[in-house]
Amino acid sequence: MASFLTRPRPVRRPGSVIAVTLGLLAVMSAATALELLTPQNETFGGIPLLCVVVGLWLLPGWAGLLVATAAMAQPVVLLEVGEWRALTADFQFIAVAVVTVVETLTVTVLVRIGTENANLLDSLTRFTADAAHELRSPLSTIRNTADVTLQRRREPEQYVASLEQIRDHATRLTVLTDGLLLLARGDAKALYVRREPLSMDDVLEELFDRWREPAQHANVTLEVSRNTGLELWGDSVLLGRLLDNLVDNALKHATSAISVSTGRDGDACTVRIEDDGAGFPEGNRPTRVDRHWRGDGLPASNGGTGLGLSVAAAIAAEHGGTLTIDHPAGGSRAVVQLPVTPN
Repeated sequence: MASFLTRPRPVRRPGSVIAVTLGLLAVMSAATALELLTPQNETFGGIPLLCVVVGLWLLPGWAGLLVATAAMAQPVVLLEVGEWRALTADFQFIAVAVVTVVETLTVTVLVRIGTENANLLDSLTRFTADAAHELRSPLSTIRNTADVTLQRRREPEQYVASLEQIRDHATRLTVLTDGLLLLARGDAKALYVRREPLSMDDVLEELFDRWREPAQHANVTLEVSRNTGLELWGDSVLLGRLLDNLVDNALKHATSAISVSTGRDGDACTVRIEDDGAGFPEGNRPTRVDRHWRGDGLPASNGGTGLGLSVAAAIAAEHGGTLTIDHPAGGSRAVVQLPVTPN
């Protein structure tokens, strides 16, 4: 009902709404007057029904319901003045009520379908814009590197360096494509989540094994608490990717340390990934992150894709959880909350 009352209709301008409403009320008043001045003729009963259909379809919800109320008042008036029999008035009243209810439900359903289609179109538009923006840079770099390398004969070492550069950008391109496709599937409600019982300790143990050497290579201490005893239902691959994105983001900005801590907060498992870097710049400090957030300017300077937090938020949402960002003094803290399996 809320969408029925608030959704814009074909007639939107206040002046036009008032004019159409008054016009429909005038038509029903004229039909009522004809009923009073002429012998009983049930044909005029179709005019209020037609006005109700037109009003509910073209006008805002409040105006359409006003027209429907006036149409219900007509048989009551004609019954009171003795121009209609009780059976005729009852039939007309019920007919107007049924038409009002049926059309209200119809308009509400069509509004919902229109909203879903609009959301799908918005998702497609965002996906196309994200793809065009994010894929342009690595594709251009790969092409330019190949063009420059092929301009003249080079030493084997130079060919190796060019191929390594192309490989690195192709890897980044693969990560971008996977992230964009995951976000597109999430927007289209087509992201498949394989739910199975998981031990959070095992998930964190695997996380530590994957990131121990990259952290050592970057001279960053990685601390992961792996004794939580928490269990949940989820997709181990997607949850691993969620945590990988957050640790990768922390590693790009950390100065010397990253900590991954866990705990239980009511019915939720809370995972905190914290780094001691410079933190988010002023004016670009998110709190609750969703698929639409973009850290413009931040990832590019650190070799990221700009989609890591969005992908992590999408995965958390698919598991019934959330992703938020805290901003302690020095560094940043990503907080993931996921529902745990009841004991």
